[in-house]
Amino acid sequence: MHEWNLSDQYLNTWALVAQAFEAAYRAVEARLGEHQITLSQFRILLILDVAAEPPTPGQIARYIFREAHSTSALISRMARAGYVRKTRCRDDDRKVEVRITPKGRQLLQQCRRDGIEYPVSLLSRCLSEEQLEHFNEQLRKIRDCALQDLGR
Repeated sequence: MHEWNLSDQYLNTWALVAQAFEAAYRAVEARLGEHQITLSQFRILLILDVAAEPPTPGQIARYIFREAHSTSALISRMARAGYVRKTRCRDDDRKVEVRITPKGRQLLQQCRRDGIEYPVSLLSRCLSEEQLEHFNEQLRKIRDCALQDLGR
């Protein structure tokens, strides 16, 4: 039911990568949905929690591979919910910096199991450490080729 069996080996692999991504993404989203948070919001909270300096919405967009305008809209919704705070940069009034709030940090702690431990558990159940290392090498190659094609 899930196998496409297309005539081209590369196309079969592409379909399998897409299926694996979508299935894993939806499994994590379902768990995070119980906390009324999306995976994109969770990833933003993680970035803000570990950032040495408050990032701008544009920097966050680059980290999560989304367009700046959609990331800004997402950050604005998170600010209205009280999870993040946007402030003007002291050095440059045109820049906005984003910080996690105590409410956002509390939500992040509540979601940590579903947003971090579940994906780690999923991978560790499917791949040995050696397989994971090899898999990561292959994924980096694909990512880097795609980024090169995008001019990044």
